Amino acid sequence: MRSALLLALGSFLLAGCGNTDVKYKVLIGATTVVAPGARPIEDSVVVIAGKKIRSVGMRKDVPVPQNSDRTDLAGRWIVPAEGSVIGPEEVANLLVLEHAPNGVTPAGPGDVGASLVAGEWKAAK
Repeated sequence: MRSALLLALGSFLLAGCGNTDVKYKVLIGATTVVAPGARPIEDSVVVIAGKKIRSVGMRKDVPVPQNSDRTDLAGRWIVPAEGSVIGPEEVANLLVLEHAPNGVTPAGPGDVGASLVAGEWKAAK
């Protein structure tokens, strides 16, 4: 009995030794245009790990990691920064827009609410 208890305790402690430093950014609820000419994805989820996009798709299809910083972007648009696309393993260079874009271009001056450059948030200019 004692060895079973020690085995259970050891397994529990080892399970807790996983990499808890992994932190994800998750953008939830926006309409995302992944590339010029692509059909917009409504109520999307974009999962970013470090500098790269891990996954993108409809909320119902993309699991949200538990260890994540979540940003609600309902009512906004996400488009790739110039020269980028939004997809798995791509560098997370994207713009968050307040209004529907012209393709992937902001509809007007001042429409960019924020941006991500290599996975890091940058304030609007």
